[in-house]
Amino acid sequence: MKRVLVLSMVVALATVVQAVDISSSFTNLDFDSGITHIATGFDNPNADIIGWSDYPAHPLNDAGVEGPSAWWLPDDYAYGQAAFMSPGDGAYNMSNYVIQSGDIFTISYLAGVWGWQGSGDGRGEWTATLFYDDPANVIGSYVQDFVWVSLGDGVWYSDPVGITATPESVGGTLGILFQNTTGDKIAQIDEISVSVIPEPASLVLLSLGSVALLRKRK
Repeated sequence: MKRVLVLSMVVALATVVQAVDISSSFTNLDFDSGITHIATGFDNPNADIIGWSDYPAHPLNDAGVEGPSAWWLPDDYAYGQAAFMSPGDGAYNMSNYVIQSGDIFTISYLAGVWGWQGSGDGRGEWTATLFYDDPANVIGSYVQDFVWVSLGDGVWYSDPVGITATPESVGGTLGILFQNTTGDKIAQIDEISVSVIPEPASLVLLSLGSVALLRKRK
């Protein structure tokens, strides 16, 4: 009976802990701050997208941020400014979050894909990569493939598995890199969020410690 009670308390304590939204530790994940422009990238003289930098691995071809008044977005677009990148383009954003051992991160965002007039339906793909300190220090990636859809339709994508902090990343500063890895479509993105949950093993240890303390007091 005591064993059953202990296990029940472990499960109950573990399920209390939920994912914590750490999006505010980044800057401008919704792209609503800074200059609105097209085809000039994210990090240019006199035309910076606040919080974002061009991915240094290669020059950007056609990327930037546009507002709801852009001709390729619906007039009733409800989320303000949105980002777009042509195939191969990428941009990254650094947070002030210090990675802890056992952290498990989840990424979600609003996405769409847009092709040149007459190109017909197509598929898109965003690759979201978490890193520490520098985009070269990869922790893990979430790759989302999706069919043709207007960003204004509000289709949300979320990583169902999560990305676990590596031993090397602990103590580093969390960053996120987005790349358009589609074949030939302009990919759109907005309303990015990042959350973190404790490692399940850590939850169990915490729960067991709490139970042991209660038994000792008894």
